[in-house]
Amino acid sequence: MEVIKYCMKLLFIFLIIFNISAGQSSNTRYGAGLDIGSKGSGFFFNYLMGNLDKNLDLVCEGRYYDIKGETEMYVYDYWTNQYNTISGQNLILMPFMIGFNYHPFAGQIENNFSPFITIRGGTTFAIDGEEGVGSFKEKWGNAKTHWSPAGFIGGGIEFRWYSQSSIAIHIGSDILKLSQKADEKYDYSGLLIHIAFNRFKKNNTL
Repeated sequence: MEVIKYCMKLLFIFLIIFNISAGQSSNTRYGAGLDIGSKGSGFFFNYLMGNLDKNLDLVCEGRYYDIKGETEMYVYDYWTNQYNTISGQNLILMPFMIGFNYHPFAGQIENNFSPFITIRGGTTFAIDGEEGVGSFKEKWGNAKTHWSPAGFIGGGIEFRWYSQSSIAIHIGSDILKLSQKADEKYDYSGLLIHIAFNRFKKNNTL
């Protein structure tokens, strides 16, 4: 835990320095998106500060990731006329990461089409609720929580619209290895498709 705190302090200091140096950058954007993974699904918010050459972004993101059980399925209850989940997991992971997007072909491809590679690291907050059928309070009232390291490595493509917005599609490997066992497992790493919808700050131009 002390190592995680130390790393987060270093990342925070670096973030301040980068933000000051890139304060006049015309390549800053923010947004949100969807996560679709082999271990679950969720959503996220991100903030990207890019340099003037448009080949490097500092990425900050916070995610909400709902872990899906390996045998989880939906069944129709004819008594209540509703669909219910069986064999589900009550486990939520909330990663907070800082990293980089590197665009090796920045300015070399027309139509604002930009492939990139990315690497991110940080920490994740795990919320492990009680399993089985019950009320919201019964599932989450006495949930176990803990912090663990987290990371993501992959690649993607960003499509930009002049001075307005962009869509970035990432595909890569989520690294989510917990420091404590949750639902009989430590490792929730897996394939992740990360789709971001971003807007450029108003004073920016491409």
